Amino acid sequence: MSTSEANFHESRRAFVLMPAGLLVAPANTNLSHQDMFDKMGLSFAQTLHYLSDTPRGYYMSGDLCLYQGALLDRKTWELKPVNYKLVQQYMPDLRALFNLTDDSNMYLGVRVGRIGSVWERINKTTVGEFMRMR
Repeated sequence: MSTSEANFHESRRAFVLMPAGLLVAPANTNLSHQDMFDKMGLSFAQTLHYLSDTPRGYYMSGDLCLYQGALLDRKTWELKPVNYKLVQQYMPDLRALFNLTDDSNMYLGVRVGRIGSVWERINKTTVGEFMRMR
């Protein structure tokens, strides 16, 4: 892991919105989502499924970023509208955990970049605006 990648991973708090519950990385760790799944003992096929279809993201510096995707040949990994309701169900937990308000910035995707680089966040909204989306 490069220094900039490790710094990014340490400065943000990763999470996954699993159907059975919220999976959150411990604070001040450099665990990636992949690392979190590996620690759970998931197979490659299970991990690929969760990375592709399950909303995940991170909280950093007051901003919440959510996305889903696994294939690096995609230009963006965007949160699919079919998963908006799931994210909205977890929002009370995310608000409490990260001290979010209606005015907190939220991103609904990332532009896929080079492994080891910090990827650009896209589809900016606020928590309040997101909660009104259907």
